[in-house]
Amino acid sequence: MSIKTELKKFCKSFVYAASGIVHCIRTQRNMRFHMGAACAVAVLSIICDISSGEQLALILTIGGVMALECVNTAIESTVDLASKGERSANAKAAKDCAAGAVLIFCLAAVGVAAIVFGKRILFILGSFVDTPALIPAAVMYVALWFWWVFICFREKKQ
Repeated sequence: MSIKTELKKFCKSFVYAASGIVHCIRTQRNMRFHMGAACAVAVLSIICDISSGEQLALILTIGGVMALECVNTAIESTVDLASKGERSANAKAAKDCAAGAVLIFCLAAVGVAAIVFGKRILFILGSFVDTPALIPAAVMYVALWFWWVFICFREKKQ
């Protein structure tokens, strides 16, 4: 095989990966929730001017949660395909364990965020007092996040 063919295959693998991420976003409510949380964490990290080490911890936990959500989606799809729509204890266990792995990592991510932002909570709250325009912006963000998670990708009833 030529180097050009190998390079094309290599580049296509990124397209396939992006397609998987888009599929996960479109079909998985929890992935959209995690993305909204990640955006909120990114804004807080800018407001709070966190250290490089704290930034790395947040990036790794956010990436880990989203990667596990993609793996969970892949496992659920594979189990559904293999079980052909029939219920079984093994299929349930596989899907529940995959979801449990995501939950464990999410709890760890919340712990990391609590450590990073916990000591800055008064600063964060003070930002809302010092800049009242942040309050409607935050309310708008929460409303858009709710729409993104629960409404945006709902299948239309025909």
